[in-house]
Formats: sequence, structure tokens, C-alpha cells
Amino acid sequence: MDNSFEEINFKLNSKENFIFKKKSNLFIPTGTTNLLLNSIINYNPKPGKLLDLGAGIGINGIILKLKKIALSPVYLSDLNKNSIDCININADKYNCKVVVKEGSLFDPWKNYKFDIIVNDVSGISSKIAEISNWFKGVPCDSNEDGTKLTISIINEAKQYLKKNGKLFLPIISLCNKKKIIDELKRNYSNIELLKTQEWPLPKEILDHKALLDRLENENKIYLKSKFGMKIFETSIYMVNN
Repeated sequence: MDNSFEEINFKLNSKENFIFKKKSNLFIPTGTTNLLLNSIINYNPKPGKLLDLGAGIGINGIILKLKKIALSPVYLSDLNKNSIDCININADKYNCKVVVKEGSLFDPWKNYKFDIIVNDVSGISSKIAEISNWFKGVPCDSNEDGTKLTISIINEAKQYLKKNGKLFLPIISLCNKKKIIDELKRNYSNIELLKTQEWPLPKEILDHKALLDRLENENKIYLKSKFGMKIFETSIYMVNN
């Protein structure tokens, strides 16, 4: 088992910076995590029992507890055992009481109900994940169109949300975003787009033009051309049970 840790700085905004411990084979938080967190904080839901799904090193759950959106304890889970170690260490640092479980998606949470579920599980094409720097040494079992895990969460979340409970999730255009949004509409009547942000496609992905063209032609990803750059976007949605 990997027992080595590194420190990462997570900048929530221009004034707030957090330091978290991370093991080398874990996902490094990206701008999507930052956008998701800030969207939830700006939405300012009523504080409640919160599940951080695909918690990684615990950034979402811990910060939302510090922001008084998550009540104590915070519930967090991830498939990777090394994530569990990091979450416990980071929670201790920030004096955050947690219930942490290892397992896939909702598997660890049978018979639990939550006021708020935050989904930060991988939601991009597995082909894009393979060539990106985001998933070095980290599996991304999301299928070629990037929808597998997100659609599972959308379909199952209703069983784990209390009445009027809220699910927050990012939809990234490096997947078949239309398929995911259609699935949201089939499952929920109250859907709100909180924030959208555009990002330039990183060079290590741009270098694979033939792959990008194929995925675009098959509607497995959606890109824009802007200012001579290829652009993708992240949209943060809230759905009410």
C-alpha cells in the first residue's frame, strides 16, 4: 500500500486557500471541483446531512462543512482505499467529523438518506481520460461517451435523497452531455443550471486530432472553436428530489 503523501493547495477563491494531503495515485482536483464547490456555496442550500460521492481526498465534503452547508458528521465515499486514508487525515486537520466508506457509487450507503448529495465522480469520455494529465495512474470507468457513472448516479440518487433533497453535479462537455441532460429530465422535474464555465482544451488532448474528430462526429463529446482555440465547458446543475 502506498504510504507516501504530498500536499496540494486548493484555492477556493481569491482569498481562501486550503492545504490537503494526497497520495500519488489519486485524482488531482481540477477547475471543475472549484466550480462545483463555489456553485454550491453561492446557491447556499439549507444546511443538512451531506454525502460527498466520489470524494477523492475529501475536498468537497470538508469545505462544505467549514462553510456550514454540511452538518456534522459529513458522509464521504470513494472506490479507492487510498482516498479513505486521505479523507481521514484531511478531516482531522480541519476538525471535521466524518463517516467514511470505501465502495462504488451508492453501494456503501444502503438504507441511508441525505439532504444533499454532491457528485464529483468522473464524467468524461474514457478515451479523453486516457490521454489527459488529469487521470495519471487513476482509472476512469466512464465508457467512451463518458456517461456511464453519471447516469448511474442520476438513476439511483432518488433512493438516497430525502424529500426535497438536492443533488449537485457537474456535466462536462467532454462526454455526451445531451444524453446526461435527457436522463436528468426523465428523472427529475426540478432542474436548475447554476453555472457554466469554458476552458481551453489542454495541449496533450489537442494533439490527438483524429480521436477528437471521431468522438465529436459520434456526439460523444462536444467542443467549440473560439479565438483559434478548441473549448470545452463545465456546467453545474442542481436537481431537487
